[in-house]
Amino acid sequence: MGALGVRRVAELMTQAGLQPIELERYSRSNKIWQTKVKRLRLPDLLCVRTGLRMEVRAKSKLAIKMSDAPTNPDRRWNSGLAAGDMIAFVLIRETENGVLRAAGNVELFWVEDLAATETLSKLGPPKSASEGAERDREWPSTVATSDGVVLSLADGRLATRLESGRNQTYQLRTKTAYFAPGQRFVAESEFLAGIPARKAAFPNPREVHWNPRDLLSSQSPMNRYVAVKALGALGGASDVTAITQIAEHDQEGRVALEACVALARLGKQRGLELLRIAVEKPAIEFLRMESILAFSELGGTPLASECAQVLAELARSEKFAGDEIRQAAIWGLGKDGLHNYGELVHFLDSESEDERVHATCAFGADGGPSIADSLVAAMTDPASTDRRRASASFILARIIPPEISAPRAVAAVASPDLRASNWALATLGQMNPASVRRHVNSPALAARLEPLHLLSPETNWTRSEQLMENLAFVSKQSVV
Repeated sequence: MGALGVRRVAELMTQAGLQPIELERYSRSNKIWQTKVKRLRLPDLLCVRTGLRMEVRAKSKLAIKMSDAPTNPDRRWNSGLAAGDMIAFVLIRETENGVLRAAGNVELFWVEDLAATETLSKLGPPKSASEGAERDREWPSTVATSDGVVLSLADGRLATRLESGRNQTYQLRTKTAYFAPGQRFVAESEFLAGIPARKAAFPNPREVHWNPRDLLSSQSPMNRYVAVKALGALGGASDVTAITQIAEHDQEGRVALEACVALARLGKQRGLELLRIAVEKPAIEFLRMESILAFSELGGTPLASECAQVLAELARSEKFAGDEIRQAAIWGLGKDGLHNYGELVHFLDSESEDERVHATCAFGADGGPSIADSLVAAMTDPASTDRRRASASFILARIIPPEISAPRAVAAVASPDLRASNWALATLGQMNPASVRRHVNSPALAARLEPLHLLSPETNWTRSEQLMENLAFVSKQSVV
């Protein structure tokens, strides 16, 4: 939910003419790692055009709600947030087929407005039994359950007419109305009223200006972090000396690391050198993982190919055997990183099951014909293990678009190597039958595929991923 919320806010910021980047690494991703990286407490997004910093809260039920640990200064609801930062609340709905979708709009508030009304907010019970446990702090608000229009606002009451034609009046009490008479509102995803005195709105990028260079010498590590992060996106040759100084000498290891990333984004080899050192000898142990993740986000930069070589080397390194570092390096080569699928093919036969799973799942639909050819070669090579063949077969059947993979698998069925021919046939059998038929001209091949396609999820309801989990769960509910 959090990743979907951040992505939706970034989309709306872009539509408003802002230029958002990820301020907190991985805030737009739902990939789970066991290694915990202790990052600076920062908002999720940064607009490099205006300096606006944006914290995002995704909610299954819209509320002005933040996690808070009142007795712990490092875990207050506004830790890491400045008065001029913004908080976005996003409704996340679950569709009938179980897919999560973010609402089309987001609700925005200034941190200073929430801070000014904190005494009117309410604390929920502790989320755990531990001392200093976080609690939900909620500012009372009003959210309609049906679309409608505001009729009037008077005497502390907000009168509305819902789409059903029914009139609905809301008592404001100490809340501020956010809609005027005649304005329409959307159910569940908009606040009609709330304790904060106002909603916020995205700034006009033509009217708001900032210079991240002003923050480079700040006493605040968070400000220096923001500065180098922004300059990695919009800096130039004149900024390299100052960024290098921070990368090499900043006492806060997380700021220094981010300066290394900024140098790499600007095409400076020194940035990659320092990132590599951070993997081998991190200033703080968890920064090794952060460095791997940083390498993976440098796709599209002048040093992208060098980054892929480094990640491939680290993924093979015996120094990190059995460590999640190798899985992260493999993942970084794929669809959520550098999109360097050619390097990924090597890991389809990894001894480690976790590494093999990450390599297989890291392939994306944008692999293209050359990657499909490499996968077919891996599947049909007489020297390949069945483990390698199975990995390649899965990717061809379920990840590479069928218009690319199906004709190649059909051709591979004719291989003189019986084992290779059978794997090609098994690959076609895993695909959507409708996607395969247009590429099969041989009645004999069609007949061979028919029983296999009876096991495909599109034909056989018991093979559906969701229902297979349900079938397995229910089947275990029996005492023998």
